[in-house]
Amino acid sequence: MKLINWILHAISLIAIIYLFTQRNCCNVDSKNGMATSTNLDSTQANTNFPVAFFYSDSLLSNLGFFKENEKALKKKQESMAAELKNKELSFQKELQGLQENAQNMTRKEMETAQERLGKMEQELMQKKEKLSMQLAEEASEFNEKLHSKVTSYLKEINASGQYKYVFSLQREGNIFLADDALDITPQMIKGLNEKYSQK
Repeated sequence: MKLINWILHAISLIAIIYLFTQRNCCNVDSKNGMATSTNLDSTQANTNFPVAFFYSDSLLSNLGFFKENEKALKKKQESMAAELKNKELSFQKELQGLQENAQNMTRKEMETAQERLGKMEQELMQKKEKLSMQLAEEASEFNEKLHSKVTSYLKEINASGQYKYVFSLQREGNIFLADDALDITPQMIKGLNEKYSQK
């Protein structure tokens, strides 16, 4: 009788060990399956939502039309600055002449000279404001044209819908690591320069 009990206990123990090992195997397979499924989902997500980026500083420093327009804008800015400087010198010269001759001038002459100086100063301030606004408008228009050209080109190369997002990065921006395989800066430089040179 005792022998039968020992045999039953042994069979039960073997059955419990077997079930326990089978359960662990199932859990490992399940985890592996979940990991594989997650990897597949991740890969599928990357395939469905591809991204690309370009370095804006490198792009701008290598675009012919950008450098030409920037040069023209800088030349205009220098011309405006020279014009303002000449007006300021004329005003300073007039003011200095008034200060030097003030003792020899009549009250009426003094009032007339002060009115002339006041008018010159007002014209100078208005000229400064006008030129500043003009320069700001031209810079804004230039930036709009640049943005339009870049956006238009990106739409052309993405006609097949291969990119869902295209990011603009700067060397000293907030993104510190990016896969070089996603960098389309050289392609954009070549394409935009070719497109611009055709016009």
